[in-house]
Amino acid sequence: MGRNEVFRLELPAQTRYFNILSGCIAEILQHVEALPDADQTIYNVQLAVHEGCANIVDHAYRYEENGRILVEMSLGWNPPQFVVDLYDVGVTFNPESVPEPHFDDPQVRGYGLYLMRQIMDEVSYQPLPGQNRWRLVKHLRAGR
Repeated sequence: MGRNEVFRLELPAQTRYFNILSGCIAEILQHVEALPDADQTIYNVQLAVHEGCANIVDHAYRYEENGRILVEMSLGWNPPQFVVDLYDVGVTFNPESVPEPHFDDPQVRGYGLYLMRQIMDEVSYQPLPGQNRWRLVKHLRAGR
């Protein structure tokens, strides 16, 4: 396979729909031959993408009931990687304003961005004209 396979999904910005996205991620990544530790990799990517979507719901659409999240997933082969772009039209966000969590002091919130950065190989956020974009990249190192 030489070219990227691209998948698009648009969801209401509500956590109850995240399972639809998880199913799509699993189905796409199960087609990657020789994916090391496939079940754990799929779970981790699902978790990171959920955290990104939760940030959109909680922050970008905090005061918006009818927000939408456009998800663009790309499975690339040169290099082997899975890229997830999350687009919203809500309030912009500055990821640099979020401090690292303090593991010595239990806290309820503040782990999402940290988890995303630990799980994925690249995490970036960019406010674009008329929309915001989170980009999450996982290098697959597959045998394909």
